[in-house]
Amino acid sequence: MPARRPLDGGGLGLHAPAKINLNLLVAPPGPDGFHPIDSIVAKITLYDSLEIRPRTDDRIVLDCVGADCGPPAENLVMRAAELAAEGGDVCGVDIKLIKAIPPGAGLGGGSSDAAAALIGLNELWGLRLDESVLCAMAAELGSDVPLFLGPPAVRLTGRGELVEPLGVCGFAAVIVMSRMMCSTVEVYDAYDRLGAEASEQLDVSLLAAEPPSIWRAMLRNDLAAAAICVCPELAVIRDRVQTSVDAPVQITGSGSAMFILYDDARQAVSVIEDLDKDLQDMCVIAGLSPW
Repeated sequence: MPARRPLDGGGLGLHAPAKINLNLLVAPPGPDGFHPIDSIVAKITLYDSLEIRPRTDDRIVLDCVGADCGPPAENLVMRAAELAAEGGDVCGVDIKLIKAIPPGAGLGGGSSDAAAALIGLNELWGLRLDESVLCAMAAELGSDVPLFLGPPAVRLTGRGELVEPLGVCGFAAVIVMSRMMCSTVEVYDAYDRLGAEASEQLDVSLLAAEPPSIWRAMLRNDLAAAAICVCPELAVIRDRVQTSVDAPVQITGSGSAMFILYDDARQAVSVIEDLDKDLQDMCVIAGLSPW
């Protein structure tokens, strides 16, 4: 779980990490309408920040800066706070959400923010909710939220609610973040129209035993073609990046962010330097998050 830092006035500060889907296999929807997945996910050192401070009244107030987070009442952080507040007699709270993870990019920022809010409010309000209760609350908020309560790398199955810890060798990822937003619903609709079949999961033991240069070419994202169908400009950016790099360019989640894996930061820095200036401006380097 993320490190907490004390803030003035008895508050707490937390970081909420982004994630990348190293591998994302998607099966056709079942009778319940949901698509079973089998995904290897790594949290990375690209973070949103939350500052949580108690109020003297009983209001929950969310202030979001750095990106358009939509109406506060619909934000996952607000929903997490309201859900946590049901667990006891609590004071009001001011939550400042400082966004660095772009929305609609497949990086899980909203889900990570919600998980961080649950962790922080559990401590601030002295709720003493154990891990199993927090995970159940996280699953109620969204299928991606529980993974952010877990270790740095996990394997997700089912709807994404089944979380299995996984070892992954350290890496340096060039994250390419355009301003495009891909609707997850539209991408899954496109996936169904395309009629794709799920790929076979790679040998997960390789991920911990070998550096990414050994297995990065084996990675697959079954939603990649559907994401490009929804956002055709993704293919243009991917192809431009691909002409300048010596490793596969992967789309994470339902898009729009992409990543290229390297064994160390030196290689990643060198790759960015070879890109056109407009592409450089879209890039950050991130490693495997320590928690």
